[in-house]
Amino acid sequence: MYKFSKKLLILFIFLLFISSYKAQKYRVDQTKVDSVLQFCQSTGANAVLLYHDEKDLLKWKDPNCDQKMNTASMVKSWTGLVVGALVDRGLINIDDPVCNYLPEWKSGCDSSVTVENLLTMTSGLLKKPAPQSILAQKDMNKFVLNLDLDTTPGTQWSYSNEGVQLLGLIIERVSGLNAQEAFKKYLFKPLEMDSSYLYQDEAGNFIVFGGTSTTVEDALKIGILMLNEGMYKGSQILSENWVKKSVSPGSISKHYGYLWWLDKSNNNFAAMGDFGQMTVVFPDEKLVFVRQQSCSNNNQSTNMNWMSPEFLLLLKQCVIVK
Repeated sequence: MYKFSKKLLILFIFLLFISSYKAQKYRVDQTKVDSVLQFCQSTGANAVLLYHDEKDLLKWKDPNCDQKMNTASMVKSWTGLVVGALVDRGLINIDDPVCNYLPEWKSGCDSSVTVENLLTMTSGLLKKPAPQSILAQKDMNKFVLNLDLDTTPGTQWSYSNEGVQLLGLIIERVSGLNAQEAFKKYLFKPLEMDSSYLYQDEAGNFIVFGGTSTTVEDALKIGILMLNEGMYKGSQILSENWVKKSVSPGSISKHYGYLWWLDKSNNNFAAMGDFGQMTVVFPDEKLVFVRQQSCSNNNQSTNMNWMSPEFLLLLKQCVIVK
């Protein structure tokens, strides 16, 4: 009887120690959290979410803004995750030439552009001015399939909406679904993102490089998925390997992974779009930040002029790792 009681006591002390250790591992700096909200309000944000260790540290919404979140280019990172889901299932090989999936893209076939080139913005498609870009096209899929390369694949990093739309076509080709259905099957439904849907161009093509309609709550789920290395509510939605590859720097650009922005100085990665639509993940701090700007003045000349390393550091400092 004595031995049994002693074992129970030891077990109790051990569990108490573990519980205490977990509780003391992080410290929230409420002053920094308040500063984040004040800064976001002053820079035109309409909704903000700050999530840490399975709970919200900050959740604010402008009561005068009832518009949903337009992701802008933030959805590029989501496209990379859908590609990853198909890679995990053996339907895509990132080392394959894009020609294996889109033989009608002649320039890509002639230059042996790979799927990984598209994921890392090194396909040879350079960023185009607005009048010549995909944004000015009624039929975006037809436009990208007729594009010529601007430079040799794998030699230069350049931000390309067109390259991501080509990934959307690959997603459709290998899944047998339109992009909206594929996103729903491999991402939205597993993450319970019931308020998210892709926009379409005038020809009815689904757009995967920008402009998805969502909410900060749905966007947060993407951040949680990445924070937990592909797991959501106990289910492995994406392989841990794909998540790690997605946020690892490429050989040409150290600030970009597989359609995710990387900040190695503060150890975070982000999905980002015009006017400060963003999901930023800090793995060490178990912190996810989501910002929406839908109703404030979206003046292109002042687009995210407030964004800085100091802002990312402020977010990081909201949680202190002991």
